[in-house]
Amino acid sequence: MAFAAVVSVEQILKQMILHPDDSAPKSTIECFHGKIRSLQSCLEKMYPVRRSKRDKVNELESKIRETVYKAQDLIEAFISTQNSNSAFLLNFQRESETREKVDLVETLISGRSSQSAILQNFEVETKKIKETIHEAKVLIESLISANKSQSAFLVDLKENEGKLDQILAMAEEIASSMKEEQHTPLAKPEASKSSSRASKSSKIVGQKEDCRKLKDEILSEKTDLQVIPITGLPGIGKTTLARSIFDDKEIGERFLTRSWVTVGQECNYAEIFSKLLASIQRSSDGSVKQGNAEQLANQLYKSLQDCSKGYLIVVDDVWDTDVWDRIKNYFPNNYNYSRIVVTTRIDIIAGKVTKSGFCHKMELLKKEQSWELLREKVFEDGHCPPNLIAVGKSIAEHCGGLPLSITVVGGQLSAKMDDVEYWKIVEDDVKDAANSEGETYMEILSRSYEHLPSKLKGCFLYMGAFPEDSEIPVSKLVKLWLAEGFLIRKGKSSFEDIARQCIADLLDRNLIFPVKLASNGKVKTCGMHDSIRHVAEIKSIKESFFVSFKKFPSRQTSQPHRGEVAGTLKGKETQRRLSVHKNILMCMEDVYESAKLIKPARTLVYAGHYHHHPLPYCLVYDWLRVLDALTVHLIEFPNELAKLSHLRYLSLTFNGKLPASLSQLTNLLVLIVRRHPKIIIMGKSILPVEIWYMKQLRHILLTECDFPNLPQIKEGDSPLLGNLQSLSTINASNCTQEFFKNVPNLKKLGVWIEAPGPVSLYLDNLPDLESFKFRVLNPIPGKEIDLQRDLVFPEKLEKLSLSGCGLQWDRLHDIGKFPCLQVLKLRHFAFQGPVWIPKDKQFPELKLLLIECLDLEFLRIGFFCCENLERLIIKNCYELEGIDAELGSIGTLKHVELIGCNYDAVDCAKEIRKDLMDNGKDLHLHIYSWWGENTLPNDC
Repeated sequence: MAFAAVVSVEQILKQMILHPDDSAPKSTIECFHGKIRSLQSCLEKMYPVRRSKRDKVNELESKIRETVYKAQDLIEAFISTQNSNSAFLLNFQRESETREKVDLVETLISGRSSQSAILQNFEVETKKIKETIHEAKVLIESLISANKSQSAFLVDLKENEGKLDQILAMAEEIASSMKEEQHTPLAKPEASKSSSRASKSSKIVGQKEDCRKLKDEILSEKTDLQVIPITGLPGIGKTTLARSIFDDKEIGERFLTRSWVTVGQECNYAEIFSKLLASIQRSSDGSVKQGNAEQLANQLYKSLQDCSKGYLIVVDDVWDTDVWDRIKNYFPNNYNYSRIVVTTRIDIIAGKVTKSGFCHKMELLKKEQSWELLREKVFEDGHCPPNLIAVGKSIAEHCGGLPLSITVVGGQLSAKMDDVEYWKIVEDDVKDAANSEGETYMEILSRSYEHLPSKLKGCFLYMGAFPEDSEIPVSKLVKLWLAEGFLIRKGKSSFEDIARQCIADLLDRNLIFPVKLASNGKVKTCGMHDSIRHVAEIKSIKESFFVSFKKFPSRQTSQPHRGEVAGTLKGKETQRRLSVHKNILMCMEDVYESAKLIKPARTLVYAGHYHHHPLPYCLVYDWLRVLDALTVHLIEFPNELAKLSHLRYLSLTFNGKLPASLSQLTNLLVLIVRRHPKIIIMGKSILPVEIWYMKQLRHILLTECDFPNLPQIKEGDSPLLGNLQSLSTINASNCTQEFFKNVPNLKKLGVWIEAPGPVSLYLDNLPDLESFKFRVLNPIPGKEIDLQRDLVFPEKLEKLSLSGCGLQWDRLHDIGKFPCLQVLKLRHFAFQGPVWIPKDKQFPELKLLLIECLDLEFLRIGFFCCENLERLIIKNCYELEGIDAELGSIGTLKHVELIGCNYDAVDCAKEIRKDLMDNGKDLHLHIYSWWGENTLPNDC
């Protein structure tokens, strides 16, 4: 992708200018940097691209990619050589023994020592002399090589600059002509609306009759287990329809046990059963269940068999009858009105799964329904200005009645909802797609990529690197894109903020969708429709941006020979990034050897499931920026890693201590280290003390461990890790004043202690802290941590999670005063005592309150505290008997969830909801596995 390549090189050159050395003339680098900046500016102006200009622009971008990629290879190869020579020279100079050997050689040459003295030690010293001569020879050769490298670099850079001049002239001409064609200035894209859109369900258009038929079938009086298939074209709305049924209020009241799993083409049976179990059993930490497929399947069968009131399960996106035959045996028929909904685009599968003969086949939208859906996707109120109605109806009609096409086009138009000229450009594209020989919906989706601003194209293509139906954490995307270097920072916004905005823009354009929301209502994980992902994958390969290799090289091949897998990489040796969808593939020699041929790779992502065998690494990638190997278990730390001087992102699973050589990765921005199985090492750090000198680090995420002690520093020195934004999870004993002085800009911090004991927290030394999590690993009921100083938090704190502290409720009074606190999570005896009644005017901005495993007997919130609360979640509070009716006075409250609570607490919640409904208000109340005098704890 041309723009991403240009931005990446621009940032490399900027660093060379900010940190100059004698290896390359600064004026030469500044000149080349200026031309790259001009090229970046031209690409930004080429938006939107009319169809008449698209071939010319695509040709230009192809030339830019080729030239800029070569420039990047040239520059980073030169930097690698200089770094290698500098490291060798530094080591040579630092070795005292080497210095002595050099002195000995000088003495021998100068004749300052007597011949007899030398002869006495000749046998002992001969070996050292030879070693010294060899090292000196290597050093001299290295210095000569460095000079040659510098000369060659300058010659090659000048040649590349000449090609760049030609391309820049062409780019300026095209950008200028496009500007002249714009009769009216194009409106700027609106600010992202995803924060509000993500939390509300979209209006269902054209599916009312579908919903009615399905609800009637699901709520029918048939007592035996019914399997209800939904089939139709890709993108017709099968999953949307199933989700609307799944979330329906009446369905929720009928089926207290509900679960959803997406299967996809690259299914993993253990993951399927694990996700179903996690949803049914409502694991407190939201994690998936562990075990092999058979163990998890048997647990699933038992859990469903114990449900006395029936269950509803949605099995989404089934591609293979063998998959259904494998999983269907673990859905027991209890003759209690249980139902299974299966979505598939394959009619044969739909016919096989049903026994009753009922199969719901979805139809394309009618013309008026298409126009209604388009208006809904473009305008939040569904109202279209008169001057856009004619062109809007034409666009909707030519989308062919397919909801996915209309939704994506609506996302495009929403960015320029008042620009008639742009709407006409889109109309021209959609009409042309409708008249093309290929599948209309794929043509429309493909052209939606052409309508993306340059800054979003790389982000969109990156999504195609993950397997189908992946649930991708937003926090991971933010860190990956930060390390990739293709984001543009403007103003005071951080790169992390820019990355989140790009995700919000992709959400607004309906190219990705939210899967899970975080506790603060923001998108936590996201996904991509497989048809859109297919477009991203095709475009990525074409533009040498990303290539993936996986178990299934094509949709027609179900069990390929490993040679076929390796064959999918042939002809792709120029790709810049590599994604592995099945980690085990790298154990195959031919696949490994094929992957090694992709020498320009800057990124290696292991996107498959965790693999417990040590795997070979493609560490032949000298220019690697990103190595995401969290799902690969390293038995030994490969020394070659420390030689990857360009590395900016490193994640891995490793149970040993990281070597001091890690500090050679001076460009590293993100470090993530997990231990598997989870082992907590007391009193020791897995990190070397040299971590303190890796000044570029912005994010460090660790399985619970100690952080290395501070090295000796002088008074007045600048902070050692001044760029660090997030750090978790470290021992509370590390959290001294001196420690926080050297990480002053932390925004997110996770801390732990083994058991209740003395704790000193100096969080007031972190003025920018927004999220803090404190956990006692082994809480003891009735025993509280010994706070050596009062709980004082920075005023910017938005999220607070406490677990196992054993504090008294009055300790919360000070916390309740903080003006920005939006999320409060209290888990596992975080506080003790039968009653919690917050003071008036406390928690003014609190949006979510989670209470889990506390000995609380009575909860009273409402009226004059928590006045902006939106969600209340109470889990496994077995002693809770009463919830004060004042809760209903909170006008913003939308959602209450009770899991594993006392029957009396459930009654209180139901009464509050009844009172609200009597007054014309609605409250979403979800109850899971409640218990009391007449109900067993696991009764559904």
